Amino acid sequence: MKLSSIFGRKKRIDDDPRIRVTKDISPEDFILVNDQSYSYRKKVLPEASTIEFWKDSGLVAFLSDRRFLKGEILDVGCGSGEIDIIIAMKGYNITAVDISPLAIEMAKVYASNFPECKERIKFLAGDIEKMNFDRLFSTAIISHTLEHVINPEKMMDKVLSILEPDSYILVAVPNKKAWNDRTHLRYYSERSLKKFLSQYSDELETRIDKHERMIYSVVKKHS
Repeated sequence: MKLSSIFGRKKRIDDDPRIRVTKDISPEDFILVNDQSYSYRKKVLPEASTIEFWKDSGLVAFLSDRRFLKGEILDVGCGSGEIDIIIAMKGYNITAVDISPLAIEMAKVYASNFPECKERIKFLAGDIEKMNFDRLFSTAIISHTLEHVINPEKMMDKVLSILEPDSYILVAVPNKKAWNDRTHLRYYSERSLKKFLSQYSDELETRIDKHERMIYSVVKKHS
């Protein structure tokens, strides 16, 4: 007899429809799995698609720190845009990019509920590595993104190329396997995140938020 029968436990049914991501995933499937992620989140955690869910979080407190935000802000991997709306409501201008067309459509629809932010946010669907912009940005946000992207080095190179001198990059990733997610290609510790980011700047600060199981890092682009 199986132990599960003895203790009355049933095998957990995996109803997650998302593709398990690997480093050789095709660009088409990579976009698909990102679309699937937002459809799945809307099903299992619909409250995460509201600003009320995020506004008092440590993540928002970090990403909206006035010491580092200035001028035009670029959000790479913005998802469905709730955090961008919160930051825009504080008076900042944001260009928010995500590879998932579904996430961007969700962001645009939700943002329409906040007309006071209409002129401050631009949501764009696309691969940041292939996009061109008519301006340089003063701050970049890379939140819940590095653990997903196929080539984080190329993404960082692109972001740095469109930032003004002395700009800041605000990075947030789950702490190790805080979220053991099939769409994560890698997991960071504080040490491994520092090692990765030190390739781009020797001026960075990193800390762990134990409550939210996150690692936050502020990276300064040199002149």
